[in-house]
Amino acid sequence: MESFGVLFGRLIRDKRGIEGLSQDDLAAKSGLTKARISEIETGKITNPQVRTVDALCIALNILREERDACRVMNGPRLPPRLLENLALRFGHSNPDVSEDELVAFLKEKALEFRELQQHLAQMNAVEGRIAVFLAAANAALEEGDFQLADERLAEAEDAQLASTTLPALEKQYRLRFERGHAALLGGEIRNAVLHWERAANYFHLLDTEVEAEKRYEYSMRLREYGYRYRSVKALREAGDALKKSLTVWNKEEHLQNWCKATIALGNVSWRLSQFDNPKTFRIHISKAKSIYETVRETCSETALPYYYAASGANIASIYANRKFARSEEEYRANFEISLKLQNDALKLKSKTDDPEGWGILQHNMGCTYMDFCNLQDDKITSMEVIDKAIHHLELSFQVRDPTDVDAFQYWVASCRSLGEALIERSMHKTNAQASDDLERAYEILSGAESKISEAEHPNQWAEIQKQLARCSK
Repeated sequence: MESFGVLFGRLIRDKRGIEGLSQDDLAAKSGLTKARISEIETGKITNPQVRTVDALCIALNILREERDACRVMNGPRLPPRLLENLALRFGHSNPDVSEDELVAFLKEKALEFRELQQHLAQMNAVEGRIAVFLAAANAALEEGDFQLADERLAEAEDAQLASTTLPALEKQYRLRFERGHAALLGGEIRNAVLHWERAANYFHLLDTEVEAEKRYEYSMRLREYGYRYRSVKALREAGDALKKSLTVWNKEEHLQNWCKATIALGNVSWRLSQFDNPKTFRIHISKAKSIYETVRETCSETALPYYYAASGANIASIYANRKFARSEEEYRANFEISLKLQNDALKLKSKTDDPEGWGILQHNMGCTYMDFCNLQDDKITSMEVIDKAIHHLELSFQVRDPTDVDAFQYWVASCRSLGEALIERSMHKTNAQASDDLERAYEILSGAESKISEAEHPNQWAEIQKQLARCSK
């Protein structure tokens, strides 16, 4: 039988999706950390604390009945005297209470009781370990063994750090991080960075790897902002943050994190090639290509295949860019390289295990075939290529979910790309045949339009308006 924690975590994940909230958003509303929310949603916490449950229920408007439906206890587990005392108190205060309400009340008290027991046990365990270490350190000092005394004191220090210092610091970090989030919401990019950098620095003297992870986290916020609003300033700040993380995550000792941050740095340069001054296009795109190639040369199909595939797919996107080629002949040759790289990457992706990565690859292949279609000299070949484009874009669309806040941008991109491919194919068909493609395109694009606004997604909204106008024509 599944525990309350597993069932409640599933309820939280479903409710968060319905409300359209990311884990970061829910953390801000509930006062919990993103890490704790992730642990709850995946059922890693079998018996979440009552205050944690209450905070999430309030943040997501979860009804009492929905919460109680997650209970799998056969009955309250309270000491007999406490059970009797609580029942008498509840009956005295609520003379008209129903039996079901009494049972629910006692179940809640049983959870609180177990929570208190666990909390006290944890405190005793921590204090007990520290006391043991300190006693051992004193004994070593009396024997003149200063090295052993230092080792025992270091163990006491580690126990204190894990039990008290780091949890308190994490709360402090989250408060400062949200100040940065609020600044970014107001368009104050530099102020946001100052808040986030200070928050990351909280961990500098304790654990530089944690500091690097926190810095990577805020660089992702800046990248997302830069993509949405085509902000060169946000992208440059994101690049600076990633470079700082890479001073800690070196290739020799932290290869996986090094790959993660390096690819993100390449993505910054790739976007700068699109949004920065056109005169700097080749500088940015060549830098991005060099960064991706460095990661690809470091990994392989067996050693970190995820990053091997990701770097290959990103290189493929660069080769498919018309502006990257210096001639028409080079452009045609680059398409062949791009498609080979994407097919190689797709072999390492699983729709089941990595639907997001698999969907991104299918989307990119569809877009590549769309561009390749424009290079064809005859209608038959052109139609064959665009059919391939639509095939891959439809596959991508299958795994895109508009209710997943973290992947929402990917869903909008799929709507735009698939809509464009269907419009393009309709132009090569008779009126009767074209109507099906246009109706499907209009349906997809209208669905995307209904979920975004001009204020929050100005560039995507404007492009979709143009596509809808073409459907109407």
